[in-house]
Amino acid sequence: MSQPHTFKAGPPLGDAGMATGFGVLPAPAQDPPMINYRGYGLNQPFDLRSRIKLSREKPMIGIFYGAFPHIGLGRAIGQAGYDYVLLDWEHTSFSTETLIEMIKTIQYAGEGNTAVIVRVPSHDHQYIAWVLDAGASGVIVPHISTPEQAEAVVKASRFPPTGERSIPPNALLWGYNDNAHGGGGMFEVFNRAAVIVQIEDEVGARNADAIASVDGIDCLMLGPGDLAGSLGLTFATMAQDPTFQECCKLVSDAAAKHGLGAMMPSFMPMVKTHLDMGFTLLSVANDGFILTQGLRKNLVTAHEDLKAWQSSHVGEQA
Repeated sequence: MSQPHTFKAGPPLGDAGMATGFGVLPAPAQDPPMINYRGYGLNQPFDLRSRIKLSREKPMIGIFYGAFPHIGLGRAIGQAGYDYVLLDWEHTSFSTETLIEMIKTIQYAGEGNTAVIVRVPSHDHQYIAWVLDAGASGVIVPHISTPEQAEAVVKASRFPPTGERSIPPNALLWGYNDNAHGGGGMFEVFNRAAVIVQIEDEVGARNADAIASVDGIDCLMLGPGDLAGSLGLTFATMAQDPTFQECCKLVSDAAAKHGLGAMMPSFMPMVKTHLDMGFTLLSVANDGFILTQGLRKNLVTAHEDLKAWQSSHVGEQA
């Protein structure tokens, strides 16, 4: 008869022999383990606000998810070992029902090791409420250019007296699964979710200090693509443009000054560069990029093996 196990922090473990055969690398250890910040139940948000406060010393690594919205893929991404999964509702046609299921699927599959953050489509109050009621550990609101817009986001995200968020009577079952570490009940559970505002134009970058000073904001996110577009730049020209560089620094410096996290898409090989720039939450991949890169790499490798085999059998074919 098998003996009881003591489970450790980290994503679900695969069979070592199968991992070797299929080239699956073991997940790096999280530092600190995200499981230290999970709620009492996997249906509850992580205490992401507290984890983000540590991100200047202990940066966080996450992944964008939205190219292929499917429960099965969401389950696999949830088990990969990222600190967070950024569900992109702004640029993906999730139905509300699918989005809610994706939030829960990823947090359940990750077994308390991966938080879910959702980027909503707009500033609309109902989008913010839906994702937070569903148990997301953070909400990203795009296209924030002024402190007044940031204040409105906080009001929509927090319960009174800090904000104006409506109490969700069915998000947690009162007296059943609504307890928080250290007590506090539902209000404490939900107020641990992080509020992240995304700056995507020069006006927002120049207002970054004022935006970061808004009470209740946990993290500034830079949107480099839309920032570049607003400056008349392309992906090929933005990195060397002095105004683009200045805007990046304004956002990073404002976050550091006010003790906030600084989030940035940081696809390989830009991770170290963005860490040096002061960004502390790095979304290092996109499910679409990973799939297409993997497909093409697999095909190229197979063709290389095919060519090698053909070269070694030239005489036999003649």
